[in-house]
Amino acid sequence: MSRRIGALGGRAWPAPVTPVLYNWAQLDPDPGLNVHGIPLGITFVLKRLTMSHLTADDLRQGFAAATRALERHREAINALNVFPVPDGDTGTNMLLTMRSAMEKCPTAPDSTLAEVAGGLADGAFWGARGNSGVILSQFLKGFAEALEEKQVCRTTDLARAFSLASDAAYQAVGQPVEGTMLTVIRSLSFESQECQEGGGEGPRDLWEKAFRAGQEALDRTPEQLPVLREAGVVDAGGMGVVVIMGGALAYLNGSGDEQVAMAVARGYTGSDASRTAGLDAHYLDSVSQIQWGYCTQFVITGDDLEAESIRHQFVEISESAVVVGGGRSVRVHVHAPDPGPSLSLGASLGQINQIDIQNMSQQNKEFTAGLSTAVSGGELAVVAVASGDGLDALFREVGCAVVVNGGQTMNPSVRDILEAVESAGAKHTIILPNNKNVIATAEQVMMAKDGVHVVPSDSVPRGVAAMLAFNPEESAENNLVSMNSALDGIVAIEVTKAARPATVDKLKFAAGQYISLLEGKIVAAGEAPEQVLESALALAGMSPSHVVTLYLGTAAHRDDAEALSQRLEQRHPGIQVDLVDGGQPHYHYLASVE
Repeated sequence: MSRRIGALGGRAWPAPVTPVLYNWAQLDPDPGLNVHGIPLGITFVLKRLTMSHLTADDLRQGFAAATRALERHREAINALNVFPVPDGDTGTNMLLTMRSAMEKCPTAPDSTLAEVAGGLADGAFWGARGNSGVILSQFLKGFAEALEEKQVCRTTDLARAFSLASDAAYQAVGQPVEGTMLTVIRSLSFESQECQEGGGEGPRDLWEKAFRAGQEALDRTPEQLPVLREAGVVDAGGMGVVVIMGGALAYLNGSGDEQVAMAVARGYTGSDASRTAGLDAHYLDSVSQIQWGYCTQFVITGDDLEAESIRHQFVEISESAVVVGGGRSVRVHVHAPDPGPSLSLGASLGQINQIDIQNMSQQNKEFTAGLSTAVSGGELAVVAVASGDGLDALFREVGCAVVVNGGQTMNPSVRDILEAVESAGAKHTIILPNNKNVIATAEQVMMAKDGVHVVPSDSVPRGVAAMLAFNPEESAENNLVSMNSALDGIVAIEVTKAARPATVDKLKFAAGQYISLLEGKIVAAGEAPEQVLESALALAGMSPSHVVTLYLGTAAHRDDAEALSQRLEQRHPGIQVDLVDGGQPHYHYLASVE
């Protein structure tokens, strides 16, 4: 029987396999697709240089780029998270909120600006996570309100969008505190109003000035909030806002996110202004024994719900309250010693659903313990590169200290990997690139810093196989031998969609058809991903002793994968098929045979 293996299953992983990551440039002259399936090409870059207004596609692409920036810098934002509770989830919460926003964002070419802005706001409302996510949803709500009935977004419209975004964010919080993401959001509004009064600015210029104002406001947050000064960091939520603004700006400028990376590097106020400064050790000790209570989130549905009055009621029974929405649905996020009163109040106002309760004391202990380990360092750590929530969790479960978001079309820079190595805080660090295009970058990090080693895994499954051979009790030298040996003996398969028609080795396929690659060579094409995967697996020469591991991408359906695993086990008696929810973009399936 097949085994469905979850990323957090708490069991030994079957040694997996090798996808040879497919180079999109072979089939498509554009750089590829972003994580939301939106094409990115040179024509988009050229357009940015002279824009007098923003279109619906500009808004969609800009916030898609902002989401990618959050993907890349999530862990850095998490590491700054000390207010209101030091639980290390602000970056994750903001990323999940933006992912939900992008899922609801219409992608049809004829979508209007109002439809795009409204879709972003609606998706963020229903997918908001944590204080920061709820506030972010209101930021997007302000944008939507400003762009109602607009065909394009001119400078005056953008200034109004930042203004309404600030108003909505402040209104959502029962007791606003300065020195937080609210302060950073308000700085965007102030700067945009000044630019508008000055005249002559295009929306791209306004966005850039707002970004710089946000970064300056972020730098000042330790002066406004004593807990940030004590910890030696800037505000995590504010950093998230800066990353979002900078990610969108990078798209508008047709450039990389170097500005964002520099802002993230300034996140700590220590003497070297780098991530390696870490949180102040005395601060970590001081918060580790505090009882933080519970974070409780839910949605109230009913008739004629009024957010302001509901917010006042929750302020009375909680330590902090963020309430947004109105009409038929209201989202509530509260911190309190006991979740019971909040749930009872919510139930008295309407039907409650999407209930999520987190023990903040436990989250704080896990967060501070992890940071303490990072600060103190160790003898040996592994840093892996991977894209997809499932793969991220998988590598952490099998022992990686840090996972850098990256992979096909989203390759991390030398600086990204170096920061991850430094945050691991170990004497020796082994890097698993997990992509043939990342190996050279990892080797540059090795040359730049002593104690860094590279195991040249050219795919995620080979990286997993190497991790299964890792023994933290052994020396770096012994681990390098065993991990490099584990890379051999694995056959890798990838399934993706062809970006354009082509003929390769007499195999003809059309754009949009599924293709499978066996050790980097296209071997099958067809209309169904499972069909082409089976064809590639047949060529891999499976025997009764083989283990097949299937990594399910974001587009894969679990039922289809289960049916495929059953067919494989029937047709090849004795083999074992394991399913892993990888969540990787671009590849419908990654598969390995060993």
